[in-house]
Amino acid sequence: MTTSADPNSIRRIELILQQVEALPTLPAVAMRLLQLTSNEEADARQVIDLVRADQAMTAKILAMCNAASTGVRSDAVTVDRAVVLLGFEAIRNAVLSIKVFETFAEEDSTSKAEEAVGFTRPSFWRHCLAVGIAAELIAVAHPELKELKPSTAFVCGLLHDIGKLALEHVLPKSYVKVLELTEQSHANISEVERKVLGIDHHTAGKRLAERWQLPHVLQDSIWLHGAPYESLPDLRHKQMVGLIQLADLIVRRQHIGYSGNHMLRQNMLSQATALGLDVARVERASEQVLEELERRANLLGLGDTPSRQLFLESIMQANSVLGRLNTQLESRRNQAEGQQKVLQAISDFHQSSTTPGQNTQNVLAHVVGSASNVFGTGFYAMLYQSSNDASWQISQYAQDGRPLRAQLIDPPPSLPKLSAFNEGDQLPVDWMSILPWVSDYLMESQDMRKVRLLPLPCGWGTAAVLLHDRQVLPPSAQLTALVHTWGAAIAGAAQHEGARRMGEQLAESNRIMNETQQALMHTQAMAQVGEMAAGAAHEMNNPLAVISGRAQLLASGLPENSQHRDDAALIFEQSQRLSDLITALHLFAEPPEPNMATTVVVDILEEAIKLTKRREPGAPAVKINTGGNLPPMWTDREQVATAVSELLVNAVQAEPGMPIEVKLQIDVLRNQLVFQITDDGCGMDDHNLSHAFDPFFSAKSAGRRTGLGLAKAKRLIEQLGGDIELESEVDRGTTARLRIPLIDPPAPVKSPVESTDESSSEGTAPATTGDRRALDAQAR
Repeated sequence: MTTSADPNSIRRIELILQQVEALPTLPAVAMRLLQLTSNEEADARQVIDLVRADQAMTAKILAMCNAASTGVRSDAVTVDRAVVLLGFEAIRNAVLSIKVFETFAEEDSTSKAEEAVGFTRPSFWRHCLAVGIAAELIAVAHPELKELKPSTAFVCGLLHDIGKLALEHVLPKSYVKVLELTEQSHANISEVERKVLGIDHHTAGKRLAERWQLPHVLQDSIWLHGAPYESLPDLRHKQMVGLIQLADLIVRRQHIGYSGNHMLRQNMLSQATALGLDVARVERASEQVLEELERRANLLGLGDTPSRQLFLESIMQANSVLGRLNTQLESRRNQAEGQQKVLQAISDFHQSSTTPGQNTQNVLAHVVGSASNVFGTGFYAMLYQSSNDASWQISQYAQDGRPLRAQLIDPPPSLPKLSAFNEGDQLPVDWMSILPWVSDYLMESQDMRKVRLLPLPCGWGTAAVLLHDRQVLPPSAQLTALVHTWGAAIAGAAQHEGARRMGEQLAESNRIMNETQQALMHTQAMAQVGEMAAGAAHEMNNPLAVISGRAQLLASGLPENSQHRDDAALIFEQSQRLSDLITALHLFAEPPEPNMATTVVVDILEEAIKLTKRREPGAPAVKINTGGNLPPMWTDREQVATAVSELLVNAVQAEPGMPIEVKLQIDVLRNQLVFQITDDGCGMDDHNLSHAFDPFFSAKSAGRRTGLGLAKAKRLIEQLGGDIELESEVDRGTTARLRIPLIDPPAPVKSPVESTDESSSEGTAPATTGDRRALDAQAR
């Protein structure tokens, strides 16, 4: 999912996605096995031979078969029997899991900054492996649900967060900032990714899965496992996506590995019920995750350094040398072979650039690779401009056509758009001044006097220019055919990208619409409560006044210490209580307008503690941590103090064993002041937590409380633009976070006298050491 932004921001997001899609493809053995096992008529011998070709993979497949409950002695299992016992689908998922793990485990690039916030490759893979195990165990426990195949559930869980590794790989420094802000704000990492990067790991993982041509069930699980289950479209794999959501929630609740998602509001039991799962079997499966994780981690070799790394690097270097030699041989062909060479280049380019999942960046790289094969090895770069983007994208490539980097630049102010040269293959002389402009953005470039510009006619408002240093090009007719082929492929990829982004934006719009509907339902409910309160106050206050008055008169005419006099007094007392309840409900439904003013934070706390002690005289001590000097706030002091007091009263009534802790801190990401109130009292279960803010709901026995405290607090804070969050566990206590936006006060209108005296006046000072001492005394 991505965020809406201006065209330049959208283009930067596309560059990130293009870098993700430029990551290495899966090894050939995995791609070939995916093709074989997807064919129902595939020969088992072909699969066996393919597995045997990779000795390390053969050992792991045999270990998996030996560890499985097959009923066969471990010394009697061969590759032939393993394929038969496990089946094509299990073999495919096992190889896919192993090869994906090896692809990202070849080099552990975890930085010290990432380790400081808990993100390391081993911790990340432990979380993913645990999710895969949990999904598999739940699927095994429900054999009647044919759509939930255990082996598929395992690989979906293992790869569900692969987009995080992709973003960390292409944007390491920016992703460290994401990790730090996530830990600081206790937020969902996908929310922070969208704020910092403009894109989250769900979309990045989806693009990478498309690049690897993974099965659709894997693509959907990677992309949609973070969306609310009820908002998912009617997909064929919807139940599998929901299973991965449930498994991820189970593992996050058990705090296994690094997830980055601190939001645990989802109800595990409700999710299991919505999926049609048996709750008891789900709970039993969740208890087996840790034990199975240890066995599977040892089996996968989690954390081990790959032993084939040097061998693979030597093969890559040999291939690079062979590629350069082949290019040199191609450049020495005589003119008579030129036409055949160009036709073959066009054919090869079509085959490589028309595979599924190609984007503009891939096609640009294929164009450069094709140009390198036809023109010869040398310096290559590409200027690209889409139809709705004022910026240029400049990409540079190695001599063998591999992409090195890409970035957006501002075009020269005196030069027209690239699209002005869609017709023809020659550039005006004035355009040679573009070379000094772009030279600053090219690294290790040759003498710019040798660089030539070759426009690629694209159409549909898209334009591209190839920069190269080749002195001899094919004849004009052959060159025209080449550049038109390349230009058409670039334009087609740009159109395809636009359609794909539209689909992703529709998914994002669906998410926003779901959140808006929830907010609208809440607003409508509050409006109904307000109408009911107004009606009740109008229709019931007059009869209650009559009952109360007559009860007083009746009591005054009866003998003292008589039963009838006590009954009359009780009638008066209960009528007053009902009248007070109606008044409170009316104030909740229609709270007074905020009286905004500059106030010191410690004054708010002092007032809240006074209100709490007035309602709960036996309240325990309050431990306060202001985190240093805090700036003055522009808010309604009375309303915030009332809301904080309700949270403190709720903490007191939870009967904590230790002092209640109040911590104040600044949330830099959201620009909010956070009051965090923690107790170690009785806590709340999932049911009570989900209804804590409902009017008249109370976990206490009937008659103890009205159930309006938390609802009123949330109502007051929302009116000020803030929110209240609750985290709670039974018998372990509750943590409440009250968030208030930091708003700058309006600029005062100064009179001439005020302006003259301004130099001698003093502003409101922040909270000092003396303020905190007074606050601590008040708390005691």
